[in-house]
Amino acid sequence: MAARIEAAAPEGWRQGRVRTYREPSGGGGGSSFYDMADGSEQAIRVGLHEAGELYELSGASADRLTVELTVEASGRFEAVLSQAITRKTYPEQGQLLCVLRPDHLPVQPGAEQDGPADPTPAGDLEDAVRLFRQYVRKRAEIRGEEESLPPPLDAAERAALLADFRSELPPDLVALYGEADGDDIGLFHGHPWFGLESTTTHIHHHHEWKWTDDPLWSMADEAEPPGTTRRWISSLNWIPFATSTGGDYLAVDMDPGPTGRPGQVIRVGRNYGRPVYVADSVTTMLRRHVAALDRGDYWEEDGYLDVDVDIPSYLDDDSETFWRGAGPIPKKPHGIHTLVVDEARSLDLEPVRGAPHLRTVMLFGEGPVDLRPLLDIPLEALRLHLDAVDLHQLAGHPTLRVVQLATRQPVDLSVLRTFPRLEGLELSDAALQNVGTIAELSGLLSLTLSYEQWQELDTMPRLAAAGLAGDATLSQVNEWATRFEPDQPPGGQLPCGYAYFEGRLRSRD
Repeated sequence: MAARIEAAAPEGWRQGRVRTYREPSGGGGGSSFYDMADGSEQAIRVGLHEAGELYELSGASADRLTVELTVEASGRFEAVLSQAITRKTYPEQGQLLCVLRPDHLPVQPGAEQDGPADPTPAGDLEDAVRLFRQYVRKRAEIRGEEESLPPPLDAAERAALLADFRSELPPDLVALYGEADGDDIGLFHGHPWFGLESTTTHIHHHHEWKWTDDPLWSMADEAEPPGTTRRWISSLNWIPFATSTGGDYLAVDMDPGPTGRPGQVIRVGRNYGRPVYVADSVTTMLRRHVAALDRGDYWEEDGYLDVDVDIPSYLDDDSETFWRGAGPIPKKPHGIHTLVVDEARSLDLEPVRGAPHLRTVMLFGEGPVDLRPLLDIPLEALRLHLDAVDLHQLAGHPTLRVVQLATRQPVDLSVLRTFPRLEGLELSDAALQNVGTIAELSGLLSLTLSYEQWQELDTMPRLAAAGLAGDATLSQVNEWATRFEPDQPPGGQLPCGYAYFEGRLRSRD
C-alpha cells in the first residue's frame, strides 16, 4: 500500500495519509489524501483493495478493522491496525476513539425510571374488535368495495406464536389478529400491519448501544408527554406491529414510564432519536380512525383511501423541546429539553432555573456566564465553548454525567471530584489546571484529551473508552494506545487486536 501511494504521488507532496476501515460485510469507508508542501490537500486516487485483504488477515472477527497509514516523501511509513480503535466522523471529525471495555456502557436513564403508576392496559379487546369491524365496513362503503385482508391464522397457531413470544402483546392488538393477519394496504396511519408471525418472531427495530454511538451525548430526552415512555435509546419492549416501509414503525410499548400504560402506541425507527407517543392503546388509535371517517377527514383516489388522522412525528419534536438562538433565553423554558445558545456574551441563565426537563445545555461564545442557575435543573450533558469557565459554580451537581470544555483561560478541574454521576469528559480544546484530578475519578468511563494532555497524566484512569483529539502522528497514536495495555486483560493486550508497523520503502534504501 505504501509503495503504491508513493508511486502515484503528485509533485510537491509531503506525505500521503490513509484513514480507512473495513466491516465484516466487506464494506468500508474513510479518506485518503496527500498533504502538499504548500499546505493544500489532494485526494489519493489509488484503489486500496489491500484494506480488505488486511481484514481477512487480521482474523476476520465480528468487529471492524481500522487501517491508518502514513507515507512520507522520504520513504518512511508507519501504520496502525486495530479493531479497538476507530476514527469518528461526526461531530468531532478526525478524533480517534479506543474502546477498551466495549461491554461497560453507561446506564441508560430508562433503567432508573419507575414503571407505570397504572400497570393495566388502557385498551379494551371487545371495543377494539367492534371498532375494527366498523372501520373496515366504513372504508368499504367509501371505496364501493371491500378491501382484501389476510384471513386470521387459526386459533391454535395464534396461541402457539404468542406462547413462544419473548414478550407480551396487549390484549386489544391480540384480538385484532383474530380478525385479520395484518394488512398490506396501510390501515393504521398508512402503515402496513405486520402479520402475527412477523410481529412475534422478528425484531424489526432494535439498536444495540455501542461506544461508537457516543452514548453519553445520545441519552434520550424526556418523553412527550413527560413520563409516558422510558428514556431508552432503544428497547426490546417496544414491539413494532406496523411499518412506514421507510425504516420507521408503529409499536406497542410494553414497559412504559410512570405516566404511561402498557400497550400504548408509539413511533420508533431510524428517524426517531426517542420514541414519539401516539395513543394510550391500539383501541384509542382505532377510535380516532373511525372518528376521522365519520367527520369526512379522508381522501380517496384510484382505489387508495388516505385517512387524515393526526399522528405525532419526529418532525414535530424540535418545535417545543429543542431551542437554539443567540439569546435571550425564553422566559418560560419549562418544555425545553435541549438548550443551545450561540454568541453567548454576559448571558443570563436565570430563566432556566427550575426547568423540569432541561437535560442538555450547550453554550458557545465569549462569555462570561454565571452557571449557578444550572444547579436547579436535572442537567446531564454540558458543553461549554467559552473564553473562561468556572466549574466551581456547579460544585456538587447531582445529575451531571458528561462535560465538554473548550476554553482560553485555564479551568480548575479539582471540582470534578464533587460530581457524583460524572462519567464522561471531553477536554481536548480546553486549557486545564490540576489535570491529575482526572485519575481520581473512579466513576469516569470516557475521557477525550489531546496528545499533550494525555502526556500530563501520570496515572491512567480505568476507562471504558478513550478519545485522542488533534492531528497526532501514528507513532504518537501508538504511544497513547499502548499506555492502556497494562490495565487490559488478558495478557496486557488491547482488546480486539492492535498492531503498529513502521518501516522504509525499499525503493529508498
